[in-house]
Amino acid sequence: MKSGPLLKTAGWALGSYVAAVGIQAGLGVPIEISARAAALCLAGALYTNIFEYAWHRYGMHGKRPDPRHRTHHQMFHGKSFQRCDAAALREIVTGWYIFPLLLAVHYPAFAFLIGLRLEPAFFLGVILHFLVYEVTHWYAHMPDNAFDRALSRIPLLGRLRAMQIHHHRLHHGQPLINCNFNPPYVGDRLAGALRR
Repeated sequence: MKSGPLLKTAGWALGSYVAAVGIQAGLGVPIEISARAAALCLAGALYTNIFEYAWHRYGMHGKRPDPRHRTHHQMFHGKSFQRCDAAALREIVTGWYIFPLLLAVHYPAFAFLIGLRLEPAFFLGVILHFLVYEVTHWYAHMPDNAFDRALSRIPLLGRLRAMQIHHHRLHHGQPLINCNFNPPYVGDRLAGALRR
């Protein structure tokens, strides 16, 4: 099972964070490392969980559905929810352009709201959420993979992962529910779209 598309997307995500830190260094503003920064990293991940829901629900399944995402649902449904052919693999990952776009839009907005010293911590939460999303989404659609076999051996993580895959399988059957992929499914909970 070739993971080239996944590695490419992860590279863009990490590259966007390195660019953010580079911008910070270029501006000569030190990055704050503190309990407050750690809290903002978590806040960035939770914000992204809500953003993920909104983008998925309204950007991909709205009145004018994203054609690429429609293809993803057509390829991964029912007994074909997990596949490993090359054409299908390309339809799992987010487009490379999302990470520079996240950097261009979110970094300045949150730098203005929380300040330049703390923005790298918040943006790290954003990037980490998307990296977890990309990796776990990729393997959710891959049959009999080493990632899920390893997680299944860890009692709490194995159970959480099985719930995540079930959550996403339900979404593929009913596209307007379970639009979050990552727990804690904040967007689904707030919108009343969480189904078990």
